[in-house]
Formats: sequence, C-alpha cells, structure tokens
Amino acid sequence: MKSAVRFLQDHGKSSLVSLGCGDYLNRIDNHLRLMLGCGLQFYVGIDRTAQIEFETENAFSDKPAASELMGAHSKTVQKFGSSVNVFPETHVEELEGIHCGVVVCQRVLPFKHWEHIIQSMRPKLMLQEDLHGCELQDIDGEHYTRSHAGIRHYRLTPFRPWRIFPGERNLILWRRRDFLTCHEDLDPWWMRIYKKIMHTNGR
Repeated sequence: MKSAVRFLQDHGKSSLVSLGCGDYLNRIDNHLRLMLGCGLQFYVGIDRTAQIEFETENAFSDKPAASELMGAHSKTVQKFGSSVNVFPETHVEELEGIHCGVVVCQRVLPFKHWEHIIQSMRPKLMLQEDLHGCELQDIDGEHYTRSHAGIRHYRLTPFRPWRIFPGERNLILWRRRDFLTCHEDLDPWWMRIYKKIMHTNGR
C-alpha cells in the first residue's frame, strides 16, 4: 500500500485531503460538494489514529441529497467509494510541501497549528468546519482570504450549526487569492452593497 506522501505526490492536485479526519469518516457532505464542485478525483483521509473506517452507508448526514449530487456529476455511491483513500498512522507534518487540490480541517486539537503546512500544500480552497472546541487555522494574509461567496456557491452547510457569535456559521472557507472563479465577487464590500441597492430599486 502506498504511503500518503507517495499517493499525494502522484495525485495531490486532483485530491481533496481531510486532515485529522478521525477514526471514522462521517458527515462528509460538504467535502463531497467541494470535491465534485472542483472536479477532483480522489478523497483522502489522513489521521494519526491506528485505523480509519469508511462505509458509504454512513458517510453522509443527508444520503439522498449526496446521492442526487453524485448523479448530477455522473457518479454513483460505489464509484465515490472507490475514490476514497485513507491513511492511518500518518501525521499532518509529513505532508508539508505536497500540493493538493482542496484541504479540509476537522477535529483539530486545541493549540495545534497547521497553518504553515496547509499553506505549503497550496490548496485552491481550504474548509474548516465544526469549529467549537477545535483550533482555528487562520491562514488569512498574502496568499489566502475568506470566501463567503464560495460557501454560497458550493452550498456548504454546517452539520452542527451551533452559533456562539452573531453571524457565525460554524465553518470557514478559505480561497487562495490567485484562484479566481466566476462566482467570486471581487468588488469591495461597499460596492457590493451599492450594487444590491441599485438592483433592488430596479436600476
């Protein structure tokens, strides 16, 4: 069996990589939306745990919606299952510098910071969800920015929508600044409000 490093050296750019995926892959609905929305071929689960289990029957919170989405992209549940690759006993630090299509962070232990590793992987998008009790990976800066438009475009929904602060969604999507997509509104916030007002007034 290939190591995670070897596999991602070969297929990283066409893979969604879930860092710290846990010992059981579940509630990966948003991951599927990003994987299919970005045209990626492989789903890769990474964790230091001794074993990672995956069953298509229990992988999604909303299985009918997941099946419908796969059908819209000419995929079946079985075909998706064959694209899943898990690598237990693997530390995130081993992946530094390996380019990947999309990165997902879940269940990040408090005081664990992978920002420099994630940025070295140069994903087009990075999703962090289920933030409560997990360490926020803040990669805002020269190379990455938050993408509220991306959340709407890929129809990402928090599977545990607990809000501590007003407007919080319990998930954050980061976009690499040079990954310019048709759905991304690059106007400043004040221009977006002005356009919305003008559109509302029928102008």
